[in-house]
Amino acid sequence: MRKSTNSRRLGGRAKFMVDFGPLLVFFIAYFFGGKIALAFGGVIEEGGELFLAVAFFMPAYAIAFAYSVVRERRVAPMLLVSGVAIGVLGSLTLILHDKTFFYMKPTIVYIMFALTLAAGLATGRNFLRTLFDGALHLPDAAWRILTRRYVIFFTVLALANEIAWRWLTRECDLSAASACAGEGQWVNLKIWGFTGINIIFAIAQAPFLVKHAETKEATDGQSPSTGLE
Repeated sequence: MRKSTNSRRLGGRAKFMVDFGPLLVFFIAYFFGGKIALAFGGVIEEGGELFLAVAFFMPAYAIAFAYSVVRERRVAPMLLVSGVAIGVLGSLTLILHDKTFFYMKPTIVYIMFALTLAAGLATGRNFLRTLFDGALHLPDAAWRILTRRYVIFFTVLALANEIAWRWLTRECDLSAASACAGEGQWVNLKIWGFTGINIIFAIAQAPFLVKHAETKEATDGQSPSTGLE
């Protein structure tokens, strides 16, 4: 049964497109949307780039979300959390014409990630292990330690985003499509900064994973004492 589940997992290229495709759409729409619109005879009002990017990002994410669910025949917990936050906050951004909601989106997503993982630990369920879906075999104690690290990591990212967007847009009118130099800096931080930090953090866990990884045969039998706790 596990083998059939693994066969439904997205491959490297497909997973990359699901994870980063919507971000690429957001980046192109924000920084090049005006030029693209001009090429087709349209005009984007100055300062309206974020609203345009959000309008393109939401359907791109919906397509990626649907593709992931259809291919894997399951809803990944983290993908669902992101989807809810993006749907609600993106809609509020466009409907109320207020950029504040989208600036806060990474904060809320990271907090929801941290709370989801922490709630899983408190109730004896490890959502991080579910996310890996059998691709990584660790003893229970190692999963708990790794999950705690991610809870702290996501909490720190949430605080970092709150400080960053409030500082960078401190002189901006967030309820109007007006030019704002700090907004572009925040967009770059959101797309490249936080993405890079996530990758670096994941790579930093490699020694821990290698040290405590188990073979498939070991996980089928009795796990040895690890002395992790």
